[in-house]
Amino acid sequence: MANVPVFKISLTNATILSGIYLVIAVAVELVRRAWNPRWIERVSLSLEAFPARTLELFGLFEPLRRAWVEERLSPLGVRFIYGFTTVAVIFTLGLAVGGVMWLISKAAGRSAKEE
Repeated sequence: MANVPVFKISLTNATILSGIYLVIAVAVELVRRAWNPRWIERVSLSLEAFPARTLELFGLFEPLRRAWVEERLSPLGVRFIYGFTTVAVIFTLGLAVGGVMWLISKAAGRSAKEE
């Protein structure tokens, strides 16, 4: 059985997906600031929904919201936190999937050797 670099593939995929997400988020923000068509607000909110729910899951959304409302955190800071959160989740999922795939490949390799 061929030795497949599962973790390398998972990290590469997570890096590509993170890069794509960040490029899309920056493009949406630039369009929103330059022309601000009505539809771009919905796209922006959609991009923000995932990290907001993730932060809420860990109990971090409310303190972040409070800091933003009290102007202790700039909109750029919020965007940075959202971007970091999304990239962290993508890499965590990539590593989890890579770990499961590695376990499956090891189990398949053992069962092939036993036959």
